[in-house]
Amino acid sequence: MAAGKVVPFLRALGLVSTKRSILMLVLTWVLNLAWLTVNYFWNLVPIPVLIAIPVLLLIYALIALAAYVYWGVKGVREQDEPYANVMVGVIVAASLLYLNYNFFEFILSVIK
Repeated sequence: MAAGKVVPFLRALGLVSTKRSILMLVLTWVLNLAWLTVNYFWNLVPIPVLIAIPVLLLIYALIALAAYVYWGVKGVREQDEPYANVMVGVIVAASLLYLNYNFFEFILSVIK
């Protein structure tokens, strides 16, 4: 994608601010999960790859949780934003962490 087309593309998605990127976290997780289930991925790959995918999703959720806490608190301190923004980000990231952990347990139970 050309550099001049990135900003209009992000505007079309509604992602010009960090507050709206929560939607992208959820969308990314849903698309990853849908891709795995639609393609029957676990029938085609070795077991270490099956374990690596949910572990990577767990790491992603942990990074998202840390990022929302960091940038949310930074926004509260620097721009006097409400704490609700921090709470929404933490709730979404914690939900992703919970869902990814349950997905990891499911993969482990399927493997056994």
